[in-house]
Amino acid sequence: MPRPRSMERIDQRPGDWISRRIKVASDKTIGSQARTYAEYRVFAALIQSADTRNARSVHVVLRHVDPDSECSEVACRVTVRRESDTVRVRASGAHAYAAINRAVERLKAASACDSAERTSS
Repeated sequence: MPRPRSMERIDQRPGDWISRRIKVASDKTIGSQARTYAEYRVFAALIQSADTRNARSVHVVLRHVDPDSECSEVACRVTVRRESDTVRVRASGAHAYAAINRAVERLKAASACDSAERTSS
């Protein structure tokens, strides 16, 4: 049975387009819950930005800084490819969630600075 036509419009809701373009990769020691959290936090940060529509793809990488250590820090790298440039932020923390939160704060700051520079020109 074909889907109702109105259901096909789901892809046109605000923000849906970017959620399909967020890719989260990690080493095998980082669980799926942390990867899902990263996707959610980055998505939430991006939809608050005035430049959201310029984002073409987003790649998040989570990895342990020293995988052989028992208390290894986790690094989070976020790369946002936009129409005219690329924004990259990196952060680390005692665990994946701390690293993700720090990277998101840096992403928000970078987006705010970039937006301010563009409006003041």
